[in-house]
Amino acid sequence: MIEELNNIANEMDGLLPLFVDGGNISGLVLPTKPSATFHALVIETKSILDQELGYTNEYSLDMLKVLSHARVYKGGPSYASVEETSEVIRAAVRAVERKRRAVPATPLLAKPYVDPTRIVGLQGLGRGPWDFARLVELCREINVAAANRCHLSTAMLLRTIINHVPPVLGFSTFAEVANNYGGAKSQKSFKLSMQRLEGSSRNIADMHLHSPIRASEDVPTAVQVDFANDLDVLLGEIIRVTSELP
Repeated sequence: MIEELNNIANEMDGLLPLFVDGGNISGLVLPTKPSATFHALVIETKSILDQELGYTNEYSLDMLKVLSHARVYKGGPSYASVEETSEVIRAAVRAVERKRRAVPATPLLAKPYVDPTRIVGLQGLGRGPWDFARLVELCREINVAAANRCHLSTAMLLRTIINHVPPVLGFSTFAEVANNYGGAKSQKSFKLSMQRLEGSSRNIADMHLHSPIRASEDVPTAVQVDFANDLDVLLGEIIRVTSELP
């Protein structure tokens, strides 16, 4: 995209020598075909910037002003507007470069926190004895939080999920699920995953939820709040047992 924007700015610079004298009243004017080229380049620039910086970025808004001005004044762009638009595009290139330096080129999490197939599985359970609408929404939101590196929110949403689901597995609290689900000896691997969720993940969430402000803080990382595997085990069991209900 950066190369495309630089090429557009260069192409606009190439339009400047094409201005001709329109007389004492009109001054310098751009002939019809180059004028149409300029307008097309402005539209193309706005499309690229919308995709890279979002629809409301100041550079795209400036392109809108250029297009609006062109609709009002039918004589084509002025020499100054072409020159200025070229410089605005070069400024936008610098903004894109700054954005790319500030944000990693690849997401911190290469995969969603909750696998989409689990969300589809929960949606497919219907209402039955349990309404899974809130659980589905919590799973969607934890994916959004994790993908956007909102690690505090990720920890808090995970804590909310494990507080929300115990009745599906026949218990009132998640501590009971972690310690008693399936009996004393069966499903040992499942218990270990649930105990990590009940112990480590809950402690991390509580630490961030309940700690008052301090003189020196440490914010969580993606590694600290990554209990995606254990959560997947929990969601898989919820889907399994609910699917078996008559």
